[in-house]
Amino acid sequence: MARAPRAPGKTRRAALSCVAAGIAAHIRGVKGGYVHGAGLVTTPDDFGLRSDPPSHPELLDYLAWRFMQDGWSLKKLHRLLMLSSVYQQKSDDNLRHEKLDPDNRLLAKTNRRRLDFESMRDTLLLVAGNLDESFGGRSVELLKQPYSKRRTVYGSIDRNNLLPLFRIFDFANPDITTAQRDATTVPQQALFFLNSPFVMEQACKMISRPAFLRLDDETKRVRYLNQLVYQRDPSANEIQRGLRFVQAKSASADLKEQPLTPWERYGQVLLMSNELMFVD
Repeated sequence: MARAPRAPGKTRRAALSCVAAGIAAHIRGVKGGYVHGAGLVTTPDDFGLRSDPPSHPELLDYLAWRFMQDGWSLKKLHRLLMLSSVYQQKSDDNLRHEKLDPDNRLLAKTNRRRLDFESMRDTLLLVAGNLDESFGGRSVELLKQPYSKRRTVYGSIDRNNLLPLFRIFDFANPDITTAQRDATTVPQQALFFLNSPFVMEQACKMISRPAFLRLDDETKRVRYLNQLVYQRDPSANEIQRGLRFVQAKSASADLKEQPLTPWERYGQVLLMSNELMFVD
């Protein structure tokens, strides 16, 4: 069979430009899903003819062009997205927008999303004042006691024997390429926060902070823990609920048999709350 003639130089350059733009658009679509909770294209692993059409095609083209103009820098792309007014929106509902765009494809608000496993574990360590933020080094075993303080990205992954905890929190399959993780809600996730020695250890570390131990007033202690976990002042009702919880646990008949003190148990309750585990 005769070899096809070579395309002229301009045609080859145009073809390469189309490929580059396609790659840039694909990266932008995937990164948009990571930053905003939902990408401009809902099928990040398929940008072909059978993929879903983008919600903002002109914006996708502009961002792909901007990405290439900035030297294919993911850092600059992240900066551009996070300084946008869209990224800085709240997730508060708006009845008018919900009627016009129930799936929020037009990004009238930010999409409320749960932290992935890595962010969740790092958040627990950070709130407890127990996170090792150093860079580089060997991988570590995440679930062996004494628990590692290193960020989860340094956790050791066995492709042939992925730990059940990873699967419970929708960790990506390490044997295949995964453009987008599943997002499930199963009872085992709540049971992890209730019974895991790792979560209990972080609650104990949080209560052992010197700033907490210096407080001799229960109301101030409740306010401090809420400020530490939620990064905001608690309401009067939240303070009252916290005080009632601690007092009820302190008056429990089987207090000596409990693995945690009343304040440590209250800290664990705050660590398993939706407000900490979700980005609003």
